[in-house]
Amino acid sequence: MASMDNKLRVALIGCGDIGQRLSDELSSERYRFLGLRRSLPEVANGAIDWVQADYLKPETLDVLKEFCPDYVVITLKPTAYSESGYRQGYEQGAANIAAALHDLLIKRIFYVSSTRVYAESAGAWVTEDSPLAHEGYAALSLIAAEQTMVQTGLPVTIVRFAGIYDGRAQFYLNRMKQGLWSPPEPKVYTNRIHRDDCAGFLAHLIKMSEQADTVASVYNGSDGSPTPRYELEQYLASREGIKPPLQVLEDSGPYDHKRIAHNALQASGYQLKFPSYRDGY
Repeated sequence: MASMDNKLRVALIGCGDIGQRLSDELSSERYRFLGLRRSLPEVANGAIDWVQADYLKPETLDVLKEFCPDYVVITLKPTAYSESGYRQGYEQGAANIAAALHDLLIKRIFYVSSTRVYAESAGAWVTEDSPLAHEGYAALSLIAAEQTMVQTGLPVTIVRFAGIYDGRAQFYLNRMKQGLWSPPEPKVYTNRIHRDDCAGFLAHLIKMSEQADTVASVYNGSDGSPTPRYELEQYLASREGIKPPLQVLEDSGPYDHKRIAHNALQASGYQLKFPSYRDGY
């Protein structure tokens, strides 16, 4: 499968929405894409060569050695929203991929993770150097998977995305329709990054790597504009013509929250397409 042309080869493991958007960000004249996923998409992106491969089945990853990727972008997900599902999807998935990449001459791995890995829960600011969580099965599995990729010895960049969104805002609209509104106090901060910026930032990092610019080992993928949930709900209500209730019916909490800084993203020179929720919703 190794190409005889001079295109840079990008393997997209667990290639879903972000992987497909990423292929749109990079020129097909310069890049060749291999998309690996458990089931082939119903509507295929023509820029990607699709392969049905499951990172939980190591034998299906042999295609990577045939493809000889220059760059690898990895997006994993749990097999179920349970402790065993996170361990299988993230920890076992990362271990299988690390083994499959052994002995390959890869310029850089871009591993997509989550800001959920941070320990902060009381609304303070979080940077790439902030302490990681020591409890919570989801966070611990995410951290273990990150460490597995770092331990490959290959150049690795971890990109920890905050809440990934697009213009539909269904999560918040559904909450509001159920009568779950946030009070103005205490403030509970939300963090986000638009799907197009997820892809745009990953493309930016690949281009930086190709130009021999310094690529950091960890980035927080966030718009850098933490917003109180109350403020976001009021904005969406105004936009959708929904009248907030006179008395707020709160959900049960607890209100673990943090404010994600994106210093490294800014320092990289990436220009956000959607620098705040007002631009993206």
